[in-house]
Amino acid sequence: MAIDPTLQSGRGKVEKASAMRCILPVLFLAAAVLLAGCDFGIDTRPKGPPTATTTASQTDTELADRYHKAGGKTDVYGIESAKNDQGVLVLSVWTHRNTRYENVDNFAANLVSFLTREGVRLDRGYVLNVYGADGTRLHNLDTTPERNP
Repeated sequence: MAIDPTLQSGRGKVEKASAMRCILPVLFLAAAVLLAGCDFGIDTRPKGPPTATTTASQTDTELADRYHKAGGKTDVYGIESAKNDQGVLVLSVWTHRNTRYENVDNFAANLVSFLTREGVRLDRGYVLNVYGADGTRLHNLDTTPERNP
């Protein structure tokens, strides 16, 4: 019977343990990425409020005033529409609300109807972000074809 020299010295076990210490962090990182459900596609959602402030600009306020006159929600005090770097329209709405809209789809339909009458093009869909009184994002609605095939 032949004796494996690496088993006698224990050197093989040490090398295997050292290799496992190198591989384990990589495995844990891979598992974390998979469990987090990362999406490596293009993300059209903004990464937070579109401006450095939690209030609307003068132009955004004027658009909100026209929205009110057209029958829109009176708690809206600012509306901004701008295209992001992928050419997708991003709508930012500032409200005096502290809570979410019960039916954000109805709110969005009303807003989009108004913006269409104002000449805003929505042919590629849009991303809607609604911000509350303290600047917290209350809603994020993505209607782009990439997110809604």
